[in-house]
Amino acid sequence: MRVIPLKDIQRVASSPVVLAAVRDALIRHAAVGVISPMPGALLFDQPPGDCHIKYGRFKGGDYYVIKVASGFYDNPKRGLPTNNGLMIVFSAQTGEPLALLHDQGWLTNARTAAAGALAVEAGRSSRLDCLGIIGTGEQAELQALWATGHNKIERVAIWGRDGAKADLLATKLCAQGLSASTVPQAEYLFGCAQVIITCTPSAEPVLPMSDIPLGTLIVAMGADNHGKQELATGLIPQADCLICDDRAQSLDHGEFQTAMREGLIDPARTVLLGDCLAKCVQARRSDKDIIIIDLTGLPAQDIGAASTVYDALTRRTADHLTA
Repeated sequence: MRVIPLKDIQRVASSPVVLAAVRDALIRHAAVGVISPMPGALLFDQPPGDCHIKYGRFKGGDYYVIKVASGFYDNPKRGLPTNNGLMIVFSAQTGEPLALLHDQGWLTNARTAAAGALAVEAGRSSRLDCLGIIGTGEQAELQALWATGHNKIERVAIWGRDGAKADLLATKLCAQGLSASTVPQAEYLFGCAQVIITCTPSAEPVLPMSDIPLGTLIVAMGADNHGKQELATGLIPQADCLICDDRAQSLDHGEFQTAMREGLIDPARTVLLGDCLAKCVQARRSDKDIIIIDLTGLPAQDIGAASTVYDALTRRTADHLTA
């Protein structure tokens, strides 16, 4: 089995490559073109963290993929990255392990950032000059960079529970060419941003109850376990359109779980992001529509990203040998 280090993965996994792989994966998932059991989750209290195991294959595909991704939230205090992990690519014909992608969680972060950028594409209004970010960690930075780059957004406004970390993120984004600033309260984002992305591991709402301005898009991506919640429950039924990457996951342990339990939404109202990207469903019918998108993370994204990387590196090796 080939072990592929992070530097080789990054060499072939540019943002356009990952975006294309994730777009295809989301569309395949919506079209029931993916075989993937419900993901597994291992939760930790001391120290706080979680480990997610996702696995599956594309119907008719050459590979199946198993991904293990961890997040330990006290790691930065130890000088360690929050996220880590790996992906293993197997032959779908023989079961032979072909490659271990030692991506250290990087590919998971990249495919998550790509999904956020594509969600903004699917749900944005025609007027979009400022992106709101709730969160201050690695994924918050990636969401800001990928969503603005893919959707040509000029400004970023940030709110975080730790003001100093929010200021630091704004400084980092400015150093990378964005116009970034912070706001003192999360609800202030409603006054300046047409799109708000929440990317925290919070177990209680970080975006409080408020009247959502017409035309707003909210992309919530932090709730991926039972008990996690980033949006005040009363925000959900205000939406004209509810979109998710996977209906069962979102209603069971994603951002829509609480509203579902309280009977505030009709599951039949939810539509799939993959169908929106494939133009099978029109997400936004008016610039006045309020749209909320819940991203829980799909095995399809990992299958697509890992398969794309493996194929690209295999072609490079073959080209080198025949040169």
